[in-house]
Amino acid sequence: MNCLICGTAFQPTPTWRLLFVYEKESSTCSRCYSKFTKSDATIEFNDFQGTVYEGAVDAITALYSYNEAMKSYLHQYKFLQDVALAQVFAKTLHEAFEGKEGSVVPIPMHPEKLVKRTFAQVDELLNSAGIPFQHMLAKTATSEQGKKTRKERLEASPLFEVTARIEARNYILFDDIYTTGATIHHAAKLLKDAGATRVDAITLIKG
Repeated sequence: MNCLICGTAFQPTPTWRLLFVYEKESSTCSRCYSKFTKSDATIEFNDFQGTVYEGAVDAITALYSYNEAMKSYLHQYKFLQDVALAQVFAKTLHEAFEGKEGSVVPIPMHPEKLVKRTFAQVDELLNSAGIPFQHMLAKTATSEQGKKTRKERLEASPLFEVTARIEARNYILFDDIYTTGATIHHAAKLLKDAGATRVDAITLIKG
């Protein structure tokens, strides 16, 4: 098979796990995959303490750091619309969600942006990993949170609206990248206000 990133032919390494459970084969050669760095950063919620968003998120897990390899990957995947690259992290994402309790809710794209990009990158990451999810939020704001000041982010009107019935149980938000934290906290607050018992979040990258 050919690596989805560099295009060179490679043979996936067999593992003992494959003998006992189904495991998605790697779509990326070891040389390319080794360039991605697992995140060991602890995500702090200091910016949201003392605001209406305090306590909205119970825990956040970010899987990878935003290094040069990841920057290049995101550019190719999101902006050059190489949707096949959703498969690169399928195995890691599947393992990250394995055993987690809660309904998975992807962070949605604004309809206008979806038309321009042609696919929802967050949905495709989950689809490639075989993770069931349900859209319960709709994006109402088009502005980029990363371009705003801390004060502007905290004072911004809600970025989403709830589109489904929220029950008193656990939910897991999923997004491709955590940068300012505003997106995750806005979404989590809506879920909590609508009745969610607990809201965790998993992101592919910590920016």
